[in-house]
Amino acid sequence: RRAEAFVRAGARWIHVVDLDAAFGEGSNRSLIRELASAVPARIQTGGGLRTESDLEEVLGGPIARAVIGTAAIEQPEFVRAAVERWGSDRIVVGLDARGTRPAIRGWREETDADLFSIANNLVRLGVRTILYTDISRDGMLAGPNIATSVELAERSGAAVVISGGVGGMEDIDALREAGAAHARVVGVIVGKAIYEGRVEVAEAIRRLQC
Repeated sequence: RRAEAFVRAGARWIHVVDLDAAFGEGSNRSLIRELASAVPARIQTGGGLRTESDLEEVLGGPIARAVIGTAAIEQPEFVRAAVERWGSDRIVVGLDARGTRPAIRGWREETDADLFSIANNLVRLGVRTILYTDISRDGMLAGPNIATSVELAERSGAAVVISGGVGGMEDIDALREAGAAHARVVGVIVGKAIYEGRVEVAEAIRRLQC
């Protein structure tokens, strides 16, 4: 019902995170495939995608796009192979970080790697879209990390989707300005702010398309 409401509001993409798979506690991929078959929006999903069989399970059906997270940092050649098989339009890399310090394994571990170096290497491997989440802001409703998102787009050349921190329509307006100023900032993921009534989906889409 929630997904159908998003579609009625004008959503063309719906982002679904499989938290069970992300934490190694099972998988909800069959349910996500059912969702992708049931709604006229494109479904993007991530969480626990670490092997080719995982990608086959996700992308071998109606799901439009897969987000690779931890495996992109630990197994870069896996990403190269995934892009070669499925195409850069169906493979997104999710870079989760506390500011610019990457985190892996469902945010439970931080690394000493450089966020921008990782992004540059991924682009060399064929990645064209990065989903950047500032985990220090996720769920806090205090505003997204636009500055780092823009820097990531500028330094890597990848298209960047911003996630984490959107708390109201003022953030949507700020993201619209960022996208207008930098063409590679291409989207935003909004979750908690929608469920708490702080962001109205149809109005957010209207503003971002202006």
